[in-house]
Amino acid sequence: MRCLLTGGGTGGHIYPAIAVAEALVKLLPRTKVLYVGTAQGMESSLVPREGLEFKAVRSSGIRGKSLASALRGMWAAALGVGDACRIIKQFKPDVVFGTGGYVSGPVLLAARLLGVPCAIQEQNAVPGKTNLVLSRFADKTFTAWEESAEFFPRKADVKVTGNPIRARVLQATGTTAEARAAFGLRDDKFTLLVLGGSRGARFLVDLAVDMALSADLDIQMLLITGKEYYDNAVAALGATEHTGIAGAKYGNIIIQPYVYNMEQAYRACDLVLARAGGMTLAEITALGLPSIIVPSPNVVGNHQEYNARVLETAGAAIVVREGPDTRNQVEHGIRTILGDPALHKRMAQAASEIGRPDAAFEIARELIALARRA
Repeated sequence: MRCLLTGGGTGGHIYPAIAVAEALVKLLPRTKVLYVGTAQGMESSLVPREGLEFKAVRSSGIRGKSLASALRGMWAAALGVGDACRIIKQFKPDVVFGTGGYVSGPVLLAARLLGVPCAIQEQNAVPGKTNLVLSRFADKTFTAWEESAEFFPRKADVKVTGNPIRARVLQATGTTAEARAAFGLRDDKFTLLVLGGSRGARFLVDLAVDMALSADLDIQMLLITGKEYYDNAVAALGATEHTGIAGAKYGNIIIQPYVYNMEQAYRACDLVLARAGGMTLAEITALGLPSIIVPSPNVVGNHQEYNARVLETAGAAIVVREGPDTRNQVEHGIRTILGDPALHKRMAQAASEIGRPDAAFEIARELIALARRA
């Protein structure tokens, strides 16, 4: 079998595709996989790191830009369709699978024009515009949440699978003590993992820095800033590099710009503070981790709040809106969970109950069936 994957811009679009590629190869070891993205996107560096073949097409975002920028984006997308057609003709995939981001549009359109079966996957409770359009001609649409299905056109063939997660995130080895030691953390402290995201979330990073400087919390913190905000966080804390520790340290706080072995970071923590990206929530629920979620208000369609409310309704997370009182509410949430082990346990159980750790294999089996029907 030959499968062409596409999706990019952020880790939330890239890692689901990688997870499905892993599942396909496990199910059919002779599967050939090609990942198509843009040369400028994160996928151009992350995908080869995962051992997958990568090729680039031209594409650019259109939504929310000035008229001139939108026209340039439309032109780049048109060129991208041509690029994708050439790649598809050369690679001859049995199926094409897209996980979102503006690069998915040209590649999925090229697949449809060439008569190649195609499927898409939506990570958020409220679907993005690109996937809503692509679902009209995709052979299959996979969604993360039951709440997503109602947004798609009636003609779309929608299946709820959850978000596909990389195998190594789910199959971390070693103990919590070993994971904490790897980051220079103590084994006997309640540990908060703060996720700035693959591209950084400045508000969360600043919030974590403020708490580190002034909050009277008996915890330790692993702060993953994103590369863009790492230097600012280190400077604000006066943190210093320590031998044997990647990143910098300030008291009980370890600061790192990016973590490739997220499975260790998850294993090390008791509680997660994060935005409400679809993949972040998929990983923490699949792993049964309690969380405090601060949805980003700066996303299309306010989809992060909808994502977060799914966890809140299930009892798996405390949701705090971004605003002047966010820090006080987050600190109150941490203290409440820290002081109530039974609540921590209930939140962990609730997270596990809504997690979908088998999503990647479920999607992979559907793609195999789709290719065989063609």
